[in-house]
Amino acid sequence: MTRIAAFLLILLGLAAPAAADDQLAGPIMLRATVSVEDPVIRLGDLFDGPLETPSAAVAHAPAPGESVVLEARWLYGIARAHKVAWVPGSRFERAVVTRASQVLGTEAVRAALAEAVVARGLAGAFEIQFDGIAPTLKLPVDAAPTIAVQQLNLDPQSGRFTAAVTAPADAAPAARAVLSGRVFALTDVPVPVRRLLPGEVIRESDLQWAQVRADRINTSVAIDVAQIVGRAPRRPIRAGEPVRTNDLAVAVMMKKGSMVTMMLETANMLITTQGRVMEDGAEGELVQVMNTASNRVVKAIVVDPTTVAVAAVATPLSN
Repeated sequence: MTRIAAFLLILLGLAAPAAADDQLAGPIMLRATVSVEDPVIRLGDLFDGPLETPSAAVAHAPAPGESVVLEARWLYGIARAHKVAWVPGSRFERAVVTRASQVLGTEAVRAALAEAVVARGLAGAFEIQFDGIAPTLKLPVDAAPTIAVQQLNLDPQSGRFTAAVTAPADAAPAARAVLSGRVFALTDVPVPVRRLLPGEVIRESDLQWAQVRADRINTSVAIDVAQIVGRAPRRPIRAGEPVRTNDLAVAVMMKKGSMVTMMLETANMLITTQGRVMEDGAEGELVQVMNTASNRVVKAIVVDPTTVAVAAVATPLSN
């Protein structure tokens, strides 16, 4: 550095005259961005070059996952104190030091809290929801990634809870948080595996069992596949959505006016003829069918979209 530049730094209050024997020979560079794992910041973390005591601790490190900004005046003071041949180029020079961390996310906190809730005697499936922003814990990189739940207060009626968590579980706490939220009981209900559309017949293969919050289940929600299979949606039903019985209608398998095969079967014979359906019908329902050969109308059972079964003793409804 020229004498003029050093003189200007002295005038700015960033530098002071120093004896030549206070400094080491060789270029020293400031590290503008630093990541540390230890609880202290060392001289060698801040400066790159020949140093007498690179392992010397010069400041406390920030909390895990946090950062601190070290300004030019402070850095110059540290350099002079440790005989480091470095002078800031301007008062705007700085170093940003970040403490490395491991993060225990929301799911890890939720799992630890769930174990504590079960230990309190809560049976059955449940879901935990937190008030506000989901919690995370930041630990030093060498800490055990374990969580202890303390001061758990749980109202079994409302499901409301408060608790304090610390980490690691079996050592001096490096991170802590106070939590609140609610525990919701879960119940199994049948839900569609795909989007169901109006008019289609729902089959058992269209459904699967899923756990749903019990507070979202009322008397209108189907809780058994028998309430759903064989019926048709009145409106589109999304995959994974509980099915409401009032959103279901009788599935029309056979449309009024359709041409079908009328089948009459006895122990000794099978007779078939063509007929025209006089009304909409679902599988297994009785519908009126007109024999197109005789124009007689009888009642028959819907077998599939193109076939009806006529009873052997069916009585014509008209001629």
